[in-house]
Amino acid sequence: MQMTDSRIQMTDGRIQMAVCRRQMRVARLTLVAVLILLVAVEAGAQEPQLRASVDSSEYKIGEWVWVRVTAEVPSGISSLVPAVKDSLGSFELLSVDEVPDGKAERVWNFKLIAFDSGTVFVPPIPFSYTVAGDTVQRQAVTNMVFLTIHGVSVDPQGELKDIKPPLDAPWKFEDFLPYLIALVLLALAVWAYRYYQKKKRERELAYVPPKPVIPPATVALAALRALEDKKLWQQGKVKEYYSEATEIIRRFLEDQYRILALESTSDEIMQQLKPVPEAQSLLKQFRSFLTTADLVKFAKYAPTPDEHEAELRWAYEIVRTMAPRPEQQPDGMEETAEEAVDVR
Repeated sequence: MQMTDSRIQMTDGRIQMAVCRRQMRVARLTLVAVLILLVAVEAGAQEPQLRASVDSSEYKIGEWVWVRVTAEVPSGISSLVPAVKDSLGSFELLSVDEVPDGKAERVWNFKLIAFDSGTVFVPPIPFSYTVAGDTVQRQAVTNMVFLTIHGVSVDPQGELKDIKPPLDAPWKFEDFLPYLIALVLLALAVWAYRYYQKKKRERELAYVPPKPVIPPATVALAALRALEDKKLWQQGKVKEYYSEATEIIRRFLEDQYRILALESTSDEIMQQLKPVPEAQSLLKQFRSFLTTADLVKFAKYAPTPDEHEAELRWAYEIVRTMAPRPEQQPDGMEETAEEAVDVR
């Protein structure tokens, strides 16, 4: 009897342990179910509610279809944007514009167009959104919208008409802007070209080519040759002959040696010639040349023909002797006085 009682007690203990395990398993499953339910409720509370609608259920082929999407956005959602590209099913997407309405819900207008007739539907429009504090991109969609697209009815007995021309879109400022920029650039180019031409003409008009520098000896020898060709003393113009001869020599001395000869007397010229090395061998000729000219001009002296010719020879000799040699002339002045002017 004792063994039987102990067996009964062991059996009861095992039953109680099994019941306890079952209760614990049920408690765990209940807890998991509650947690799953809470997560589902939380997720549903964080998902935006999207609703798509149209103004009409029937459209003509090629006609614009405006689909209005209204979204109720919970406070925990940080961003919500359409996730469509250029088409929705059989519809081409022309534009998407969000309409500010100042309410808690957000509204988008989808402009669609279809070129297939019959009963069609706008597929669910996807939207991407993120929850505050989470960077994972989630997606929500709208409901489907069923439409009827009617084709163009053709009367077989009717008159055939040409295709209508494209509609003329109104011009906007951005349409004119490229032409305005091109016009401004063209005007600037024309102005710059005219300004350049004007400045170029001004420079050409203002430019004065430098006069060639003629050695004083060349000028003097040419003037003596011209005086000789005039034959003044042969015509009885003795005073003019001597005046021109002395003026030629005086100008030569002033230009070549910076001697103030044009406004100086004969004696003053002789004093200024004494320091000049080139004039040392010609002082006697200078004295005779200047004295004879002074006598003719101021004392009415009448020289002989030989004296007339001697006066001119002295003038030639003075110039040729005092003219700088070729190695003393400036660069580019390679001709001698005799080569530049044909003189005797």
